Order: sequence, then structure tokens, then C-alpha cells
Amino acid sequence: MPSSTSSPLSSSERALEVHHLSGPSDSPIIFDIDLFVARGEKLLVLGPIQSGKSMLMRHLVGLECASTGTIAVDGHAFDPTKPDEKALRTLRARVGVLFEGSALLRRISVLENVELPLLEHQHSSRARARDAARELLAEVGIEVDDRTMPVEVGRAGQRRVALARALALRPRLLLLDEPTLGLDSQAAHDFDETLHALQTKYDFGIVIFSHEIRHAYAPANEIDVLAGGRIVARGTRESLLQSDDPVIHGLLHRRERE
Repeated sequence: MPSSTSSPLSSSERALEVHHLSGPSDSPIIFDIDLFVARGEKLLVLGPIQSGKSMLMRHLVGLECASTGTIAVDGHAFDPTKPDEKALRTLRARVGVLFEGSALLRRISVLENVELPLLEHQHSSRARARDAARELLAEVGIEVDDRTMPVEVGRAGQRRVALARALALRPRLLLLDEPTLGLDSQAAHDFDETLHALQTKYDFGIVIFSHEIRHAYAPANEIDVLAGGRIVARGTRESLLQSDDPVIHGLLHRRERE
């Protein structure tokens, strides 16, 4: 497996640091994963479908119990093998997550979806949470009234609402699972531009998990290729394009065949 990325950065500059992560504990799907992302940087975890990308992301937010490994977010260590409720709350207050398909609650309004993290973690009043939700939605380019439901803003709009919700607690790290899957090329490009502008403004680290080759042709500090639950290569797009590995070649050269 490729050696882990090392960095002299101080803990305040580290958005994410992962060492030797394997899991889930009962039946491992990911094996000996090392990751590093600094604040202001973007890491792309690229891999074919069912390579372990979503499972890796679930471990990073404590939704799965790992068999081995360590995780630190914003310099704060978290033991993924022994998650407890207090540690999970601290972790999730520092990590924003955009799940595949947006994962919005369909029976409550757009504004209520964005309010949820503020009400749960910051114990904001309903009025303050509502004002903050409107500001967050404006930042991602969504304008709604109090009764607008997720289905009314369309697929691209739902992705932006999910982004606003993920950023509600001003996290140091943002995890995105297939963030532009199913969007047309213009909507995907616009989403990328919004994400870049927000990262520039708030200086959080980004990890994108995707099988979409388009992400490899967008700016990223590093690409980690995941196959069979293991990181089989890491580097820049230019360096990975030189690889003869069939998995890497198939992923990165697919764009040329389409």
C-alpha cells in the first residue's frame, strides 16, 4: 500500500488525519487506510462502484465501528474502534457531511432541514436557527419561503440545500459522497464553483468520494485511488495517468473513451 502522507503542519491546520483504519469490526470492507487533508485543501478519493468509498466515509463520521485505526479531525483525536456518544457529538460538530442523493428529510421544509444541526448541536432558539438557515441557503444560491419542501427545488437544488446543512456548524472538514452524481454538466459545474468559493471563504478541508472521472479533471491537491477497500495509488492526476495499473488506467482514461 502507498505510504501515508506526512506533514509538518500544526494541529490547527489539519482538517483530517487518518492512520491504519480498517473496518467495520465485524466484517472488514476497508483495510489499512491512511489519509491526510489540510485546511483549505481538497482530496479526491476516486474508485469504482463498491470499492469501499461510502464505507470509508461512514467510518470518518462514526457511523461504523472500526477494527483498527485512528482518526483526528481539526487536531482532535477520535478512537473509531470505541466510539462513545460524547466523542461522536464532538466529532460530528467538526465534520460536515453531504451524503449521496442529498439525504434530505422529505417531510419537513427546506429551512427545517438546514436548521436541524443548529438546533441539535448549538441549542439555538428556533428564531436564530431560522435566520442562520436563510443565510446559509443564500450562500449556496437557494432562496425559499418557510413552506418550500425539498421536492420543490429539484435535484440540483436539493444538493445545494444538503451543502448548506453540511456547513451549518462551520465545520473544519467537509465530506461529500458523489456530490454531483445525476446532475447535468452545467449544474455540476455550478455546484463545483459554489463549493470552491465557500472553501476559499471558510478555509475548511474537503474530501470528495466519487467514481465520477470528472472530479479528477478539477483542481485537487491529491487523488487517492481506492479499489477493493484499499488505497492502491495516490498522487496528482498527471502522475496517476502514467500508471499501468488496470484499475487506475480504467478510471482515469474513461473520459477519453466517452
